[in-house]
Amino acid sequence: MKGMQNGQPDSAFIRSMQKLKKWLESADKILIGAGAGLSAAAGLSYLDEELFKQFQPEMAARGYRYPYELFERFKENWPPAREWAYNIRHINFVRYEFPPSELYKKLLRVVKDKDFFVITSNCDRQFLRTGFPMTRVFEAQGSYDRLKCIKGCTKETWHIKPFIDKLLPLIDTETFMISDESAIPACPYCGGPLFAAVRDYEEYEEEQNRYLDWVESTIGKKLCILEIGVGFNTPVVIRWPFERLAYYHNHAHLFRVNYEYKEVPGHGGYPMVPKELKDKATPMPYDAKDVIEWLADNLPENNNN
Repeated sequence: MKGMQNGQPDSAFIRSMQKLKKWLESADKILIGAGAGLSAAAGLSYLDEELFKQFQPEMAARGYRYPYELFERFKENWPPAREWAYNIRHINFVRYEFPPSELYKKLLRVVKDKDFFVITSNCDRQFLRTGFPMTRVFEAQGSYDRLKCIKGCTKETWHIKPFIDKLLPLIDTETFMISDESAIPACPYCGGPLFAAVRDYEEYEEEQNRYLDWVESTIGKKLCILEIGVGFNTPVVIRWPFERLAYYHNHAHLFRVNYEYKEVPGHGGYPMVPKELKDKATPMPYDAKDVIEWLADNLPENNNN
C-alpha cells in the first residue's frame, strides 16, 4: 500500500500527516468532504466482489461482480419487479445491515472538539449512524431513506423502511423478482412510480443553506479543508467546489486524501491537485483508513480518550 513499507508508514506519509496534523490543530474551522472512498475504506465498497456475493447472491450468480455495474444506466431494460428486488436488497444491506463504521467514529473523535462541518456525497447515512451531529452534516446527495413520486405530483415523501420490510419477503430468489407486483411502491395520489428522493425532500434546502452559511462563516478564519475519498463520479458536489474554495480563500489549505482502491477504469484514486493550488493544497495518495487511524492515534486531544 502506498505510504507503507513493511507495514510501517514511510517518510513521505509521515511528512504529509504531520502537515495535516498541524493544520487540524491550528485551524479555526475544519471542512470535511467525504466521498465513496471513505465508506470503501470502512469496508463498504461498491467495488468489493466478495461483499457483493454476500448481499446480492442472485446477481452474482448471473455474472455481475459489484454494485457499480448495476447503477441505473445498466438496468434500463429490467422489469419493475426485478429493479425493486435489487434496489430493496441493496438499500437494506447498505443502510440497515452494514454496521456503523468504527472508522467514521474515529474521524468524529479527531474533529469533535473543533468547529467542523461535513459535506458528503454518500447516501449510506454512516455519519448519522456513527454519532455525528447532523446539524453539522450536509448530505448533498440525500440518502436512501425516502421515496418521492417520479411524476412530481406532490412534494410529499415517504420513508423507505416500511417498503423494505414489506418487499424483502416477496423476493423470489429463483427469478429475482418481487413475486407480488401489486406490492411495488406507487404514489398514493397519482399512481406513478416512486423513486429515491435524493435531493428532493422537505428539509433539503434548509440543510443546504446551513452548510452554505457555515462556509461563509470561514471568511477571515484559518480553514483546514480535508477531502476524503472523492473522485470523479460526481466532482461537482465536493471536489471542484473544494478546489475553488481553497483557491479563493485567503487562509485555507486543502488536503486531498484518495487512494486507488480498485483497478477499474473511472474509479481511480485521483489524489492530484491543480497546478494553481500548488501552495494551497497537498495531495495525499493514501488509504483513508491509514490517515484517519494515524490522526486518531496522534492528535493530543485524542490520546486520553
